[in-house]
Amino acid sequence: MHRPVFIVGCPRSGTTLLYSMLVAAGGFACYRKETHFYAIAPRFPDLASPAARDRFLQEFLAGYLGHVPGLAVEPMVRAALAESTSTGQFLPRLMTRITEAQRMDRWLEGTPAHVLWMKAIEASVPDALFVHVIRDGRDCALSTARQHWAAPLGLDRRRGTGVAALYWEWMVRAGRAYGRRNPADYDEVRFEELVGEPQRALERVGRFIGQTLDFERITQGRVHALKQPNTSFREERTRGAFNPVGRWKAPDVADDVALCEALVGPYLDSLGYQRAFPEERAGLTEMRMRLMYMTYFGIKHFAKAHTPLGRVLTSSRPWAQQPYAGEPPVAPIAAERAVEEPAAAAR
Repeated sequence: MHRPVFIVGCPRSGTTLLYSMLVAAGGFACYRKETHFYAIAPRFPDLASPAARDRFLQEFLAGYLGHVPGLAVEPMVRAALAESTSTGQFLPRLMTRITEAQRMDRWLEGTPAHVLWMKAIEASVPDALFVHVIRDGRDCALSTARQHWAAPLGLDRRRGTGVAALYWEWMVRAGRAYGRRNPADYDEVRFEELVGEPQRALERVGRFIGQTLDFERITQGRVHALKQPNTSFREERTRGAFNPVGRWKAPDVADDVALCEALVGPYLDSLGYQRAFPEERAGLTEMRMRLMYMTYFGIKHFAKAHTPLGRVLTSSRPWAQQPYAGEPPVAPIAAERAVEEPAAAAR
């Protein structure tokens, strides 16, 4: 069986798009897009007791987004758990079972926030490959703010887009730091290239993961995410103007973009993204926000990963997400449609 692939990145960076492309290419088992497994796992360092195993089972199943035709998920989850003496053994065993059941070559996992857990993934899945999707931090922050996922503190209630931009930088830095230490197992792809020059981007991804990705098959597949985009800007679809690249250029978000650039402008520069307000510099408010939130994100993640109290008091998600009132994520729908075509091809 080929090496498993983890698609990671800051939420709203385009991981759903790449996941759907790889599933549409064939050869990858289809389960669902996100498991959030490595954020859940630290809550259960010991599976020795029946009570701990039951709590883990319930939390993992609570995150399952929907059914995949022909795939009875819960029995496989229970069987993989019965075979596991530690939490780290569980996900590889579950995904291997799913891969074999669908008669595919390899498995694929697409939780964006696993960008923070790549070292833990390496420990439990030593042959894992990571593809880090990076998107312009201004577009990423605007999308995140639309979903009310950023959680500003105290005085910053009206600066949610800026907080989301800081979170974007913190997560991208974490992913790239791992990549510098493990270049053979890590690759990056830009969201803008996946949208604008997808064939070239996929050729490079295919070389890295060691699999030919048939671009014509991908574009014809029903699971290509741009055909049913997982967007925070659903009104664009109704008026036929959907374009997920460069929304930050719209005049009505200029103030938010200026704040983002004052907060993360140098990091945008380092990634080659051109600023709209190059003269913007961090003032006292922005310097205070950078210091406070970069420290806060790091402490919160450390607490979740390494302290019993932090595991209890913090969410398993990257931040306390409020439910999005718009359309449901496309990934479960795409997953349902994906299985029959790849499975038929495998037969």
